[in-house]
Amino acid sequence: MKYLFVLTLFAVVAFFLYWRLRPYIRAARRFLGVMREVNRMREGAAPRADLPRQPERGKAAAGSGKLVRCAGCGTWTPAARAVSLRAGASYCSHACLERAADSPRRERQSAS
Repeated sequence: MKYLFVLTLFAVVAFFLYWRLRPYIRAARRFLGVMREVNRMREGAAPRADLPRQPERGKAAAGSGKLVRCAGCGTWTPAARAVSLRAGASYCSHACLERAADSPRRERQSAS
């Protein structure tokens, strides 16, 4: 009976210790994963497929990118990254598009 009590007490202490150190363990695992990827890329191996990747754009699209103005906030963004609608309006992000759709419609005044 004594051994069962000691074993249970040891398990509770180990669980409590793990529970308190869990964020640090998670951070260490992330750091080690990043270091593994850096080493893999340094050696010239292809990046792992299970990691999220940014879509690759050609050099022509990056160098000669046409800028379009966001209809919601007025920010200039590359046309390749802009969210375009069929009506011809372009937005810098999906969030800006949603804000523009939720806000009341404002009439633009002409200079004349």
